[in-house]
Amino acid sequence: MGISDSLRRARRHSGESLRSIAARAGVGAGNLSAIENGHRDPTTSTVDRIAFAVGIEFIPVATRGRTSAARAADQIAGAEERGEHPLAYRRFIQLADDLASVDPVTRVLLAAEAPTDYASRWLDAIAAVVELRLREVSAPVPSWALERAGAPDSRWEPQRGARPLPVSADPAEVPPEFLRRGVVIECGELASV
Repeated sequence: MGISDSLRRARRHSGESLRSIAARAGVGAGNLSAIENGHRDPTTSTVDRIAFAVGIEFIPVATRGRTSAARAADQIAGAEERGEHPLAYRRFIQLADDLASVDPVTRVLLAAEAPTDYASRWLDAIAAVVELRLREVSAPVPSWALERAGAPDSRWEPQRGARPLPVSADPAEVPPEFLRRGVVIECGELASV
């Protein structure tokens, strides 16, 4: 499912149609659609042709069970869509932990792929945690994260439970990468215990 998701995200980010990418890759549009939606398992050569057509390359990375920011964003979006706010919050904290627990190169690779754009402040929070974790190790921050400006004049705190609570985070305890985007999550929350 990860490769299918990455192929779909890459095609959407390219701005090209499914038909044009399918033609360039030498696969049918219906076949590409089925691959992107996880209904068909492509061969390695098909994945290589589609990846080349969209301008990406898959690089094997030993993630040791860690999830990329793009995949975490998909999981958070799904949880948010289903109204599972505590799950979305836990998935975000897991991303913060995953990025903190790997070496600098793996951090960069886990953060490299831009998440699917959807209307949610969670993307601002994801960009903030990616920037924070990469700056901690003096690693380059991907442009998608730096370009995600958020809404600095409209503070947002994620819903952690079944009911929304008023903003309660202390801005003095919020990392600048978050505050700049209007996201109020304190430093102490960014690591599970």
